[in-house]
Amino acid sequence: MKYYLFVIRDDHKCDNDAYLYSMLESLKLLGSENYNYGFSLYHSLCYFFNDSILKNYIEKKYHLKCEDNIYTLKDDTSFSINKSCCWIKTNKHLKEVLCIFYIYHKNIFVCNFDNQEYFWLRDKFK
Repeated sequence: MKYYLFVIRDDHKCDNDAYLYSMLESLKLLGSENYNYGFSLYHSLCYFFNDSILKNYIEKKYHLKCEDNIYTLKDDTSFSINKSCCWIKTNKHLKEVLCIFYIYHKNIFVCNFDNQEYFWLRDKFK
C-alpha cells in the first residue's frame, strides 16, 4: 500500500476530512496544463516539508541511506521525502515509519489514494 503524507496548514486542520482528502486527490490527478492552479491550491492547503531536516535526522538516527531519493527498510518498506509530500510504500510496519514524521510535525494528513483511506497522523499516536 502507498501512503502520501501532507503537512496541512493550521487553518485547514479542522475542515471536513473528506473534503480535504478530495482536494488532495484532485491535486494528485491534476495534469501539467493546470500547473499554476494546482500550485496555488497546494499552497492554500499545505506547507512544504523541510526535506533537508528530515533526511538528516533519518540518516543520523536510523543509519539509513537514500538511494534515488528513496529510503528502504529491511522488510521492503520504502519511503521518499519530497518538499511537497512524502510517500510510504509498505505492507507491514506503517506505524514505525509514521513515527518519524510525527516527530517532525503534528498536522500531517495521510492519504491512501488507491483505497480511498485517509487519517490524521496525530490520531495514530494518541
